[in-house]
Amino acid sequence: MLSASAEAVQMVIEFKVPDDVLVERICGRWVHKATGRSYHVKFNPPKSYDGVSVPTTENMKDDTTGQPLMQRADDTEQALPKRLRAYHAETEPILDHYFAKANCEVSQVNANQNTNKVWIDTATALHLPPRTIMILLGPPGAGKGTHAPKIVEALGIPQLSTGDMLREAVAAGTDVGLKAKEVIAEGKLVSDDIVVGIIKDRVIALDCTKGFILDGFPRTLAQARALDEMLATSSEAVKTVLEFNVPDSVLTERICGRWIHKATGKSYHTKFSPPKSYDGTSPPSGENMKDDDTGETLSQRPDDTKDALPKRLEAYHAETEPILGHYSKNSTCTVVRVDANQAPDQVWKGTAKILRI
Repeated sequence: MLSASAEAVQMVIEFKVPDDVLVERICGRWVHKATGRSYHVKFNPPKSYDGVSVPTTENMKDDTTGQPLMQRADDTEQALPKRLRAYHAETEPILDHYFAKANCEVSQVNANQNTNKVWIDTATALHLPPRTIMILLGPPGAGKGTHAPKIVEALGIPQLSTGDMLREAVAAGTDVGLKAKEVIAEGKLVSDDIVVGIIKDRVIALDCTKGFILDGFPRTLAQARALDEMLATSSEAVKTVLEFNVPDSVLTERICGRWIHKATGKSYHTKFSPPKSYDGTSPPSGENMKDDDTGETLSQRPDDTKDALPKRLEAYHAETEPILGHYSKNSTCTVVRVDANQAPDQVWKGTAKILRI
């Protein structure tokens, strides 16, 4: 059929998993019939499932539509051996058929590993570019909150805040989230290894397929090295480190006028970027500082004060700035400093030029 139009199969990819691993995968699989979305009671449960009850159509619902999921009639331990015999006897010979074709590329991806690594290997087989992994740095008030959303929109990859990821992991009750919850309950700081574990879980999500932007991590050299080790397990590395650079003397006015919408992280400023609710002359307060989109009350960080700023800047220079030197030594990583001590549109123009977006 293809030869009639002078075409041919150019690529065949097989996802390879040992037979003995497939029983648990298959027998826990549930599908949304209308869209084909796939869930699993253990590996990818819908939000409606508590993880311990017997799965039924009452507690297995599609996340998007809320409609009941279903299991295929042959997704059973009894039916699986017959299906596997048919696959090995009838389908696998197709690989040999195309191996013999000079203009067809045949790849076998090891699918018996974490989903992130499976995707990395698949992307390699497809000759897709590696994921864009970026770190945003800058002292408090440098403008990350203003320009990060534009970078997200331009690159089509999510901005990941450690605070947001931590809250999501705790709420979801993941293994590493439960560890974090226990530490927080004891009034202790969450350790670097827990934070890295939370990042590792988060970046295998579908929205990180093309890459992701880390904001707020790493803050120290030790954290940067821990991040590097985590990424190396999937043969990845940080590709870009972007710092918004502003002299310390300029930051006081920026910081002390900053107000934030807690739910989204959207940043406002009484002078440079006021919300529509603020008249520009009254003392700013919860009554007149409202988010433009939701109308919800904005808030100020308790350490966005003249008294707290010197200590925060000292910590940034001593602990975070050395990260730039760390990644500068890596020939495959681009490290750039954007002059953020100028008008926001000029800062964005310089950022876009550097990132080629």
